[in-house]
Amino acid sequence: MFPFRKILCPTDFSEPSLCGLRLAADMAAGNDTEIVVVNVHRPIPHLPTPRDEAPDTTFDVTSYQEQVRTETEKQLATFAAEALPGDTKIRLVVRMGRPARKILECAEEEKVDAIVIATHGRTGLAHMVFGSVAERVVRYAECPVVTIRSCD
Repeated sequence: MFPFRKILCPTDFSEPSLCGLRLAADMAAGNDTEIVVVNVHRPIPHLPTPRDEAPDTTFDVTSYQEQVRTETEKQLATFAAEALPGDTKIRLVVRMGRPARKILECAEEEKVDAIVIATHGRTGLAHMVFGSVAERVVRYAECPVVTIRSCD
């Protein structure tokens, strides 16, 4: 288990997830450790086909989602390049679906040794409404999970 050979680091491009990425880099430093940086976003639900009386209102969901994926990959590459030292071994992954579920699936598929995930630290009503991806990952992950709230 130690040193870690592969660390999964989910990001939503927020300040806390930047701190998580830096922590993962610190954990990987001096070892031959790969950091798998993953971003998960929810897909647009497929809408019913428009009726004959409204033929001009079609929207190609598949094409749009591919554009979102391409833009997310670019953003992820920029985010990781700015946050990580140049010699860090990284791989970028973009997934679509429910974030906690896709993070856990990615961890299992990649056979990671640990997950480093940021938490926004929401409490009360905000926590009840939005839930916590980090909390679900901690609860169901089969590997160690390190959470970080901020860089302080």
